[in-house]
Amino acid sequence: MTLRGAGKVKAAMGKLKESQNDNIRGVYLAGLKSIVQGTPADEGRARNNWFLSVGSPSDETTENASRQGVDSIYEATKMPKDILGKVLYFTNNLPYIKTLEYGGFPKLVKKGSYINGQYQKLSKNGYSLQAPKGWVRSTIKKMRRKIKKL
Repeated sequence: MTLRGAGKVKAAMGKLKESQNDNIRGVYLAGLKSIVQGTPADEGRARNNWFLSVGSPSDETTENASRQGVDSIYEATKMPKDILGKVLYFTNNLPYIKTLEYGGFPKLVKKGSYINGQYQKLSKNGYSLQAPKGWVRSTIKKMRRKIKKL
């Protein structure tokens, strides 16, 4: 015995899955863009070293530098259309990215870094002045809250 309306139920469930996929994908795209733009930047190399991959973390790096992080923002747009059930990684392999997120610069800075003919203090109390409490963890928490509201 076949159920009446089973086709309509299947179609509605398919639309619901597609809608949820699109909503979650939107949260991810906005969050990854926020991570890129929140990355402290002198020349922009750290901002351009975020790589999106599916299934396993990327081991890539690039020498490209852009204060806007255009390479990394482009990486985020390569996200697959269907992300439900997939493991996504947004990886930055530069050796100093952990220090930017978790701190670790010298607590007392006397002169700072010599940039463009002058000394500039770029950190305070061990953290970058541009992201004094990190930025990746807080962005992921915001993404998680948005997804829970969906």
